[in-house]
Amino acid sequence: MRIYLFDASAAVDIYVPRNDRVSKAIQFIQVQKRLCKAKLFISNICIAEVFNTFAKRRFRAERQQDVLNEASYKQHLSNFRDQIHWGRTLYTYDLNRYHIIAADKIIPVEHQLAASRGGEYLSTFDILVIAMACELAYTREFEETYLVTCDRRMKDVSDELKAGGARVSTPDGPLGKIEDGRWRPPNCICLLDVKLEELRPVDGQAPLSF
Repeated sequence: MRIYLFDASAAVDIYVPRNDRVSKAIQFIQVQKRLCKAKLFISNICIAEVFNTFAKRRFRAERQQDVLNEASYKQHLSNFRDQIHWGRTLYTYDLNRYHIIAADKIIPVEHQLAASRGGEYLSTFDILVIAMACELAYTREFEETYLVTCDRRMKDVSDELKAGGARVSTPDGPLGKIEDGRWRPPNCICLLDVKLEELRPVDGQAPLSF
């Protein structure tokens, strides 16, 4: 069973995809859900962030192409509420103490990488979502667990954690002393740059194509 954890940026693109590539990748994942071969999770903190993102695009979008009119705003809200109700499409994954512990290990890595990016830091919410993905990978099948985002910074941090922290300085490795794969980061897919080999088809599904 594939496990996908959507962050807020990727969840918003379910309703308002920014380009055809992102739209096709999301549809590909949704087909796996309909075939009962995948489960789609969203953290409870990201649910609030999706609501807020829709509101930003309705009331104070910085770019004209991001503006949602009143009808679209209400429709997207209605669809999103319907899809998270009883986990109909997106199953709510709640924040817990283990995610806080993992975030404490991830934060120093993120800060060092952000400095090399010219100060493009992740939010605390983003760091917690990465921690939640680590927990899902630990409690499910690691190789079948994916963090899905439209934020290249999140993929950068996730990939660095997965690589063992070669670009950062931490005393015991990027996530502390790893025991039984406890904080082993999962695969991270950035929908903006997703490659065909990153999204493998399941039985009964045609391969992804762009």
